[in-house]
Amino acid sequence: SSAASDVYKRQTGSNALCHGSYRNVVLTNHQLIFERRTDDERMLVAINASDAPFTAHNGELGGTMTDLLTGNEIQMSGQLEMPPYSVQYLK
Repeated sequence: SSAASDVYKRQTGSNALCHGSYRNVVLTNHQLIFERRTDDERMLVAINASDAPFTAHNGELGGTMTDLLTGNEIQMSGQLEMPPYSVQYLK
């Protein structure tokens, strides 16, 4: 599909997603936020596998990041809003 192709192109263009270190930031039964990091790039991947929205709380969720799938800037202040059944690639 076109969406899958777009994600693949974004992943292969990201050194952090392809080669960076991996670390879980938030982990619950239905949600996962993990970090991939290199010396020059940090990416967060946020997955909500629930049919309900979820607000993830963690002090490391700070600053302004761009959702690579939508192009929207997200301002995080210790939390991230995750829509139902969603994936967010944040850079």
